[in-house]
Amino acid sequence: MARFAIVQAGTALQLVNTATGVFTTLTLPTNITLNASLTPRFTVSNAYVVMVNSCSRPITIDVEGVVRPLTLFPPGAVPTLSGVAGGSLSGTFLVKQTFLIRDSVTGNIISESAMGPPSASTAITSQFLKAATLGISNEASMTGSQLYRTATLGTVYFPWLELEGNTQLSILDDLSDAGLILVAAPTLGSVPDLTLIAEWRGRLWGVARTVVDYLRFSEAGIMYAWPTANNLLIPKLGSDSRGVIALVARKDALGVGRRNSLQQIAGNTLSDFRPVKISEHVGIESQESVAVYRDTAYFLWKDGVYEWDNTGVRCVSDGKVRSWFTTDTYFNRARFQNAFGMIDPIRNRYKLFLANAGDTVENRWVEYDLNDKTWWGPHVTAAVTTLTSAIVAADADDVQLPLIGNSTGFLWKEQSTATDDTATGISLDVDTKFFDGNTPDIEKYWGELSVVGKVQSAGTLSITPKTGGLDASAGSAISYTMTNGRSRLRRLGTGRFAQLNLTHSTVAEPVEIYGIELPYHELGRR
Repeated sequence: MARFAIVQAGTALQLVNTATGVFTTLTLPTNITLNASLTPRFTVSNAYVVMVNSCSRPITIDVEGVVRPLTLFPPGAVPTLSGVAGGSLSGTFLVKQTFLIRDSVTGNIISESAMGPPSASTAITSQFLKAATLGISNEASMTGSQLYRTATLGTVYFPWLELEGNTQLSILDDLSDAGLILVAAPTLGSVPDLTLIAEWRGRLWGVARTVVDYLRFSEAGIMYAWPTANNLLIPKLGSDSRGVIALVARKDALGVGRRNSLQQIAGNTLSDFRPVKISEHVGIESQESVAVYRDTAYFLWKDGVYEWDNTGVRCVSDGKVRSWFTTDTYFNRARFQNAFGMIDPIRNRYKLFLANAGDTVENRWVEYDLNDKTWWGPHVTAAVTTLTSAIVAADADDVQLPLIGNSTGFLWKEQSTATDDTATGISLDVDTKFFDGNTPDIEKYWGELSVVGKVQSAGTLSITPKTGGLDASAGSAISYTMTNGRSRLRRLGTGRFAQLNLTHSTVAEPVEIYGIELPYHELGRR
């Protein structure tokens, strides 16, 4: 079975066959465009992918790759009612119209617009009720119209007639009140221009581009119905210009992150939905940094990476790597809002992609091992210069594939061959700590260096020593032949400290060091 991923490349929406690597450009609905400078955001609702932010209107993509607007624009025409001889209906009625999209195979409603304006109240006696001057949609996705009618002298609208196509301007009928479907019309409403999207508890949740402090949500089970009453104010109103930054959908919790707080939505219905404070000090810097795995969420804030689960919120980067996120030595902190992350399910790691210090594009990444709670990095690849996205897709055998996108329009996956791309060696550049023998103020003679590593089929590792003070200059490089396993190398000389720099960049030559032996003798106190 073929597996696909949906990606945005520039201003094109593409379907990627993850088994063959073939990209197919999808056809966008008329008058809907993609903005290449905005990040696309996706969620899944039933059998549809819902996309917002980079598209000029929220859209859906079905399993066949058909793209449609999430909600149609409502009719603007006011229906005109009148009585026509020959029918048997009597009473005083109101009528409203909506536009529909039905699935051509199942007949299910894919989308229904908000209701158009109501007709004037009209009374008839033993006649057909005729509805004329009906609206015509300018959207190619639209497949028909639904007319809703009140019972005589009523105010509740019930489904009355459905019109196929997009050309019929009038219709007449004398269905009695008793013949109407007893279920009232669904609560409908147009979806706003959303920047964020998530699915939780059978509803879609999002944030409108121009109303950033409020959380909007759809009706339960109806992804296209967005009544204006379905909104929640997320504290702290007006505390910053970005408003709600991220939505975090866990199994039994929907997190709503601002730059300075994290809220959780409690309740089950419109009447009792409310935000509950999780933290008023920790927030989220980037929606794309959020990754949820086994009901635990990971995300980036100002001073590091946090995890949120049923026991609370905690920082997992405090300690040895705190300076990655709190200094300007490693990363461009001004671009934290552009950071993106993913869970690598193969190696069970959270990967976070950031901009190198002084750079204006994301070109580095770090990894947090979910098993042993260790950090790895920063990493860089010579294959590409600008990293743009990270996703997990599935191949034809349903094997999960962590993929990284870049500015040249390719998706990359990890390989076992020790190369960046096909012909670029992976650069190893590691500095050891400063060795001081626990006596940093005593001069020492550093003896014969010995290195133990995995026996490789070929390759030479370059080791450049420094001996002296903390400002010692690099000495001449030492070659460690990796086919030997264990090698005794030359003596290093005198100094209070010793440090080693290990480098290697030859294609397809793995490096695996087990240990370093560095004997020394104290020469006396300086």
